[in-house]
Amino acid sequence: MTVKSFINLKNIGRNRTLLKYVSASYLSIPVSLITGFIAFRNIDPYYMGIWSALTIFETYAVFLRLGVVNGMNRELPFSMGKGDGDSAMRYAQTTLAFTLIDIALIILLFPIVFINSGFKEFHLVAIGVSVLRIILNFYITYLSATFRSDDSFDKLSNIQFAILGLKLLACPIVLIGFYGFLIYELVLVMANVLLLHIYRPFKLKPVLHIDSLWKLLKVGFPIFLSSYLISFIDTLPRLYILKNSNAHTLGIYSPIIMLLSTVAILPNTLSTYLYPKFSFNLGKHNNPRDIFQKLMKVYFYSFVIISFLCLAGYFLFDYFIQLFPKYKESLPYLKMALLICPFVFFKLGNMFNVVMKKYTYMYTFVVLYGIIQAVSLYVLSFYFHDILDIVIYSQVVSSVLVLAISVLMNYLLVLNIEKTNKLINTN
Repeated sequence: MTVKSFINLKNIGRNRTLLKYVSASYLSIPVSLITGFIAFRNIDPYYMGIWSALTIFETYAVFLRLGVVNGMNRELPFSMGKGDGDSAMRYAQTTLAFTLIDIALIILLFPIVFINSGFKEFHLVAIGVSVLRIILNFYITYLSATFRSDDSFDKLSNIQFAILGLKLLACPIVLIGFYGFLIYELVLVMANVLLLHIYRPFKLKPVLHIDSLWKLLKVGFPIFLSSYLISFIDTLPRLYILKNSNAHTLGIYSPIIMLLSTVAILPNTLSTYLYPKFSFNLGKHNNPRDIFQKLMKVYFYSFVIISFLCLAGYFLFDYFIQLFPKYKESLPYLKMALLICPFVFFKLGNMFNVVMKKYTYMYTFVVLYGIIQAVSLYVLSFYFHDILDIVIYSQVVSSVLVLAISVLMNYLLVLNIEKTNKLINTN
């Protein structure tokens, strides 16, 4: 998608859905800043640290999915690209059935948390909300993965706009305090699952097709394990803080988490939109180089846009932090974290490996990311004494190095596929 094509009116018409979808994501940035302002202004860092710790366990809970949804993400659009609609629907039915089994399993295991736990009341309430979020997010993940056509993405954009409006309207609940914040988080996820369910593209009954389940596990588990390990590696900075400091320090780090999550909206949105498109095109045209070139354009535009926003943010943070008196300690770390932001889209490179179903490249990416993140934390601990300095500079080093490695790996993969296809055609 070149600058010239953006100017072309016909191309703008064809890409109206993408522009609408990206616009909804961009709008979420100021909304997140407003809602984040209210939350951080009224909630003590200790409680935000508790919530940040619980989000780590939410990340670990997705292991129950075993990659079935990941397999559907890849195979459903790929099958549709090949014109095999029957297989696509069987994949969707099977994934829905497996998701409901996962939810039932979590509901059965949940009471164990409360037996002889020894937690205080606010801990138990927070854990309860976290478990409900896990259950609802399982279904949300399935539903979101079924929005694959332009018409579906148009509806998904409308849902995003509605959720953004609800975030603003419901945000005053946070003024109650930590319990209000928990209610707010629960309201958002419940509204999201309700809207996605009402406007779901495929109104299917759950059916566990064993042959389709096996295919989804075979394809999806390696993809899931790769994604899961990346999510685990992402939690290493927070685990490092918990190991070497306390919940208060993690609370001071919370604005950095919010900043990186907000900036990552652009590449994450593009990934969500382009992943099924890339899989569909691969099934239809089998042209990896074309997909790689489109990915490079995504890298370029993301880098330019995010760098511009970071430059503006550097000068605005001095005034912005005055609105968060409880988090003034976070200011220098927020400025440091801006160095990470232009490189937050480095994970898109592994999306390319997933589309190509090249598991060796996927796990090479994961292993290198894990090594770089862990080693950088260890090495930097000898040069810095401040825990947050170590964590943030480690993320800077990791994001830059992994992005460079990812681009090189993607290019080598294209050359390898083209070489293999050439040998096959020659023979």
